[in-house]
Amino acid sequence: MSFEITSPKITHCSAGAFSKIAVETARLGKKALIVIGEHLHNSERIDELIVNLQQLEVECSVADPVTGEPTVEMVDDLSAKARQFTAGVIVAIGGGSVMDCAKAAALMTTNPGQTEDYQLKHREIQRPPIAQVFAPTTAGTGSEATRVSVLTNERAGIKRSISHPLMTPDAVILDPELTVSLDKYLTILTAMDAFAHAIESAVSTKSTAYTRHMALASIEELSRGLSGCQSNPNDLDARMSCLLGSNFAGLSMQMGLGASHSLAPAICIVTGIRHSEAVAALLPHVIRLNESKLPRTYDEVKKAMGCGDVADRLTELCAAGGFQNNLSQFGLKATDWGNILEVMNRYGSHRATNPVEVTDGFAQELFLASL
Repeated sequence: MSFEITSPKITHCSAGAFSKIAVETARLGKKALIVIGEHLHNSERIDELIVNLQQLEVECSVADPVTGEPTVEMVDDLSAKARQFTAGVIVAIGGGSVMDCAKAAALMTTNPGQTEDYQLKHREIQRPPIAQVFAPTTAGTGSEATRVSVLTNERAGIKRSISHPLMTPDAVILDPELTVSLDKYLTILTAMDAFAHAIESAVSTKSTAYTRHMALASIEELSRGLSGCQSNPNDLDARMSCLLGSNFAGLSMQMGLGASHSLAPAICIVTGIRHSEAVAALLPHVIRLNESKLPRTYDEVKKAMGCGDVADRLTELCAAGGFQNNLSQFGLKATDWGNILEVMNRYGSHRATNPVEVTDGFAQELFLASL
């Protein structure tokens, strides 16, 4: 067996680790473009960071906030700003959309052409991106630990990733204080995204010892942390467990995911809902369908979660966070299947790495069960 592993060079894990952002940025360069989500726009935290960077003689500029899931056009705009500013470092503080947008922009700052060229594989990545310092504000995508940026291309009608080992961020800050403001609904949605990454990595047909063990460690942390966050949203230890679980899940998903990630991008394109909403609605149904066709698939996952039925436990956790695991809540009907299938076949990822191959028939069965 031959495979490669990528991971950030350094990850700081603690409450208050936010202060490390300036130090790591100064180590990597003297001009930094700061990319944030709307909730941090004009916030005291960003003002504090700017002061800290200036004290370390780092010139900085704050980009317009990333709103919504990232598109190839957003990346083109952000990389143009980075080039104009001659940034040597991109600092991303936010959720998965912020980090994916910043990661792709760091790449496009040094490579010619348009973002779409690389997403559609019309060009090959030639040059490493500028340095990246990432601090997630949600415990979900694990983008801070991956080589992948998932982008929507509305013109082509697809949601597809750009991926390269050199895209993995240089420095990561996991500070649970950044996630405390997440409400119950977003806490559960982002956690389900992380659970999906971990569970599907653990049972991927191409899993390795590394990815499988990281996935199971992620499931243990998420199971412990999410229950704690639901009991006490201000529990920093629980929030840290969720961040670690999300990060471990990001490290684990290097050998393919499963059926929820085959179908979710198409659902997002058709309905406009969040990726995490689509994945959360699908995941328990994926597990039940896989297990009905291939019993004992999730035995190790059950041990890591400390439960007898993975799908039922995920459904319970979602219900406690105010989320129901079905697609009908987003207006989807059985008659929408043809449209979903057409879009899914343009995307086509992770179909062979699900424990049961995601044929068109399997995908339809999953879609109907998820309604």
